[in-house]
Amino acid sequence: MTRYQSIQALHDVAADRDTRIAQTAATLDALDTTGRALDGVTFLDRDFALTQAAELSYTGHPLCGVPLAHKELYGRQGWPDEGGSQSHQGELAATTAHTITALDNAGAIDCGRLTSVEFALGVTGHNDYAGTPQNPWNRDYICGGSSSGSGAMVAAGIIPAALGSDTGGSIRLPAAACGLVGVKPSHGLVSRHGIFPLSESLDTAGPLTRSVEDAAIMLDAIIGHDPRDPASLDVTMPPLRDGMEDGLAGMRIVRAEDHFLTGVDTAVADATEEVFRDAAGLGAEITSLTIPDMDRANILNVMLIACEAAERHLDTVRAHHPSMNEQTVMRVVTGAYTTAAEKAKLARLRATMARQVIDHVFTDHDVLITPVWPFLLPTIADSDIGAKPEAAPLMQRIGHNTRPFNFLGLPVVVVPIGRDANGLPLSVQLVGKPFSEAKLLRAARGFERHYAFWDKRPEHF
Repeated sequence: MTRYQSIQALHDVAADRDTRIAQTAATLDALDTTGRALDGVTFLDRDFALTQAAELSYTGHPLCGVPLAHKELYGRQGWPDEGGSQSHQGELAATTAHTITALDNAGAIDCGRLTSVEFALGVTGHNDYAGTPQNPWNRDYICGGSSSGSGAMVAAGIIPAALGSDTGGSIRLPAAACGLVGVKPSHGLVSRHGIFPLSESLDTAGPLTRSVEDAAIMLDAIIGHDPRDPASLDVTMPPLRDGMEDGLAGMRIVRAEDHFLTGVDTAVADATEEVFRDAAGLGAEITSLTIPDMDRANILNVMLIACEAAERHLDTVRAHHPSMNEQTVMRVVTGAYTTAAEKAKLARLRATMARQVIDHVFTDHDVLITPVWPFLLPTIADSDIGAKPEAAPLMQRIGHNTRPFNFLGLPVVVVPIGRDANGLPLSVQLVGKPFSEAKLLRAARGFERHYAFWDKRPEHF
C-alpha cells in the first residue's frame, strides 16, 4: 500500500472497480497491522468495507471510493458501541450516525473504528481497556486525546482523514500532537446524532486530516441540518474550498496577550510568536488584544462537561466503576452534584460570554491565533496518571487553551507550524466567529503553504 495519499489522489484511482477494491483491501491490511501495532484500531469490518467498494456507483464526489475509518464513538448500526469503556463491553450501535450516513452518501468506504479515551473524557489518549495509541512521529509519545486513534492513523498515512469529536479539545489536541489539520466546527453546524455522547451542550464533530484541502472536503460532506440533534442549525455555508488559496494578505489577526500565552512554556511561546511574525510577512495585520474572562470560560467548560456527563453516565459509573478509569469516575461523579438551577446559570453565562467575546474580538478582526498545547508533548509513561500520580497537575494544564472555545461555541482550525526539539509537531489554533470556517481554512491554507510541514513524514514505525 502506498501511504500518505490525499483524498483526491485516492478518489482519482477509485474509478476502476478492481483498483478501488484493492485499495480498500490494502487500507484494511495496514489498519490491521500497523494500525493495531500503534494501538489505534478497535474494530474492522473487512466484509462490509469490501462490499461497499465493490458495489459503489462511482461519482465525481471527491470522497467517492476513498477508504476511511473513524473514532469509535461514531455509531454504525450493528457495530460495537462501547465508548472506549469496558463498562459498555459488547454493546452494539442501534443506529448509524448522521455524519457516517453523509459520508456513505458521498461514496466514502467505512473500514472500521479507531481508539478513543473512555467516554472521551481525557486529553492524553491513555486507555487501559481499548489501548493507548502511540504517536507515529515517535512511539514513546502520546497522541493526545480523546480522538487519539484518529490522530495516529491519519498521521501514520494509512487513511487520509478520520472523524473525531471535541468537547474540550479532543479533535484539536490530537491534531496538534500528530501534526494534522483538525477542525472543531461552530456549535450546531455538524450533527452529533448517533455519536456516543458526553456533553449535549459542548460536543462537536469534525475531521482530522493531513491537509487543509482534505479537511474542507470532509467538512463540506458532513455539514447539514439534522432535526434529530436538538442543537443542529440550518445554516447555508459557502463551498469551503472557494477562496481557500487567497492567502493571508489582508487578514486581520489577533494576538491574545492574556490567558493563552500566560504560563505557556518558552519553546511553545517562541514558536507562536514566530507565527505572528510570519503572518505579518505574508500580508496579515496583527493586533494585540486582551480578552477578559478566558480563565473563567475554562473553568465553566469543565463544570458543564461534568454535570452533563453525569446526566448521561452516572448510572453506568455506579454500576461499573471498579472497571473504569479513576479520572473518568471522578469527573462524572463530581458533576452529579450540580443542580438544575446551577446548570441554567451556566447556560446564561455561556450565552453572555459568547456574545461579549464575539463582539470584542471579531467585530474588527478575522482570526485569533493561540498555541494548542501549552508545553511540549510528554511521553506516554510520563503522562500516565495511573502509574505516576504526580503528573496530574501537568495534565490539568493541557486543555487550558482549548476548552474556552468549546464553552463559547466558536469554530477552530488547528494547523502544524513546525517541530520541537524532540522532532514532534508544533501547532497553533485559528479561531473565528461562528460559521467563519471558510475564512479559517483560507488562513490555515496560507500557513500550510508557508510551513510545508508534511514535506517530512514519520519514520518511527
